[in-house]
Amino acid sequence: MRFPAPFTAGIAAPIAVGGLLAGMLAFGAPQALAAGDAPASTGSSTGASTASEIRKTAVPVPPRKVKKPIAATRSTKAKNVPERPMDGQTGRRIVYDKSLMTVWVMDKNDEVVYRFPIVGRWDRPVAGEYTIYSKSDRSGNPNSRVTFDHMTRFAYGNDGKTPIGFHSIPIYYDGRMMHGIDQLGLPIATGGCVRMHEDDAEALYEWSKIGDRVVVLASP
Repeated sequence: MRFPAPFTAGIAAPIAVGGLLAGMLAFGAPQALAAGDAPASTGSSTGASTASEIRKTAVPVPPRKVKKPIAATRSTKAKNVPERPMDGQTGRRIVYDKSLMTVWVMDKNDEVVYRFPIVGRWDRPVAGEYTIYSKSDRSGNPNSRVTFDHMTRFAYGNDGKTPIGFHSIPIYYDGRMMHGIDQLGLPIATGGCVRMHEDDAEALYEWSKIGDRVVVLASP
């Protein structure tokens, strides 16, 4: 019996493929997939060599040198002010460094909440620990004819009566500022209070509570 040409070709193709597969098996093609073959061995060896070379050539990074802080003067601001205060204490507190004319606000986990430059004076208040005892959103000094905002009181002047605290830069009754924002960081205050930018004074005022600790560090 003769099959039509298309049907005959259909049978011949499977037979040819079958013969090719038989030839591959006879010549051992599957041996290339056996365990320990060249590709797997080469990859493993290369990885180990690379890791070893990295360990041998790695150069340790030296720690960054911390520059020593330089105190402020009446005409120059402090330099190399550290990120954290140098009071050596821990816990929730406000640290006022008279030498660097800088204030840090520290939370209970001893993390820095705020840090900002201020205007103060070297001789008052004296170095030591104080406690916030009162706060006023708006206050002033009629003798100097000024007003200021966000007063946070923690000490007294030499007379034992005049309050000393943190507050915004005073404004004279005629609208002039007692000194410029660009002068923050200088020990040029005439009173004993600690003056700061309005935004910083508000941030400290909102964060602080009656009874919070204030640490004042010595002047140069």
